[in-house]
Amino acid sequence: MCSLPETTPPERKVVAVSGLTPPRPFCWLPYLGARHAIPRTLAAPGSCGEALCGAEVVVPEKPPPKYPDGLWSECPRCDWQWRQQTGLTQRPSATQHHQT
Repeated sequence: MCSLPETTPPERKVVAVSGLTPPRPFCWLPYLGARHAIPRTLAAPGSCGEALCGAEVVVPEKPPPKYPDGLWSECPRCDWQWRQQTGLTQRPSATQHHQT
């Protein structure tokens, strides 16, 4: 009969997991024909401030309707700034898309 050598289990690191993803520091606001990235601290209704692109925005008292405003394109400058500050990859430019 063959015996297997005893192995010690690898050390385990204790990691606290809450199950929740921390919120991003910015949210998207449909405003004047585009979705602008604004700081979460500016998200209160009636707040005035600046989007990441530098546009002055006013958060409406009532939330904008989900459709069609929620389908507006992102402001390109806000999208670029948002991706820089959150560490997300940049979207490919239109010239980088290849047709198959």
